[in-house]
Amino acid sequence: MDSLLQALSSVALTIGSWLQPHLYNISLLLVVCFISLYANDIIKVTKRFVARRHFIIRVLCFVLVTGFGMGLLVVFVTPFLSKLLLLLGVKWLALTLTAAFFVLGIIADKKNQI
Repeated sequence: MDSLLQALSSVALTIGSWLQPHLYNISLLLVVCFISLYANDIIKVTKRFVARRHFIIRVLCFVLVTGFGMGLLVVFVTPFLSKLLLLLGVKWLALTLTAAFFVLGIIADKKNQI
């Protein structure tokens, strides 16, 4: 039993070390997937807020919310998430990322986006 745990630990450490150089890109993927799941809701709220406003104000709000708002969210959250994932340790990286993508898949399924 002890050798099995040691082998699993070794495999987890190897996979984690393979993933570590790509952690920023993986974090970017997680953030963009999360934002894409809720982008429709954000746009609906923005539409309700600016529905009866002038065309220029509607366009400006759309650009501010989608372009700058979501863009800045991606830019600032991605490095934070990358560092947070690294804090968990290389050994747990593969398991954590697998769980994160499963959670995103479950959210997508519940929102009927799959």
